[in-house]
Amino acid sequence: MQSSQPSQACTDLISSLPSDKGWDNPSLILYQGFWFPSWLFDGVLACQKHFQAHNSDIILVTSPKSGTTWLKAILFALLNRAKYSDPNSERCHPLLTRNPHDLVPYLEFQLYLQQEDPDHATFASSRLLATHLPYSSLPQSVRDSKCKLVYLCRNPKDNFISLWHFTKKMMLKENGGQTPLPECLDKFCQGLSMYGPYWDHVLGYHKMSLEMPEKVFFMKYEEMKEDHVFM
Repeated sequence: MQSSQPSQACTDLISSLPSDKGWDNPSLILYQGFWFPSWLFDGVLACQKHFQAHNSDIILVTSPKSGTTWLKAILFALLNRAKYSDPNSERCHPLLTRNPHDLVPYLEFQLYLQQEDPDHATFASSRLLATHLPYSSLPQSVRDSKCKLVYLCRNPKDNFISLWHFTKKMMLKENGGQTPLPECLDKFCQGLSMYGPYWDHVLGYHKMSLEMPEKVFFMKYEEMKEDHVFM
């Protein structure tokens, strides 16, 4: 999915930044040390400029294709456990009829890509949100507030294969083209992927989880898959 035409300010900034061909047709823009899809860049800038974090916010963070959908569903179910605890309300649970991505929207994609300053009035007091942004690119209000960040990382080999299949599916829908897997692997290892370099993304949050464990909770996809009973 791609947005409408970028704003003039976004276009001007993009023209001044390094760019490279991504795994599919849209180019990647190097901004603040990470590669962002050019079509998403307006949303990234708007999110950084306008989003005001609340101390009660919980923000789920992942690299693309690291188990995001699963974790969104788990966190939504946990936070709303009391609300849908009896048999009657269980039949109306939103996860039975709605996609986890609609219940836990992405900041830079679903909220800020189409609107520079979206209305957050419809959210509950404790907002559950998601992002792929690296720690260093988070809005300043997120870093300064007492909101909680839940970071999920995944084995990079599995992450790469999942991302490659996802990109392949998107390209088949659009124009039937697809960059060969070996070429994509070379790009991934060089750090050239959406929100990459992968290890810089992971290490940024891991470092903050050690420095601020009360704010950043670092999880591994494989460990969560093996031992999800604790949730």
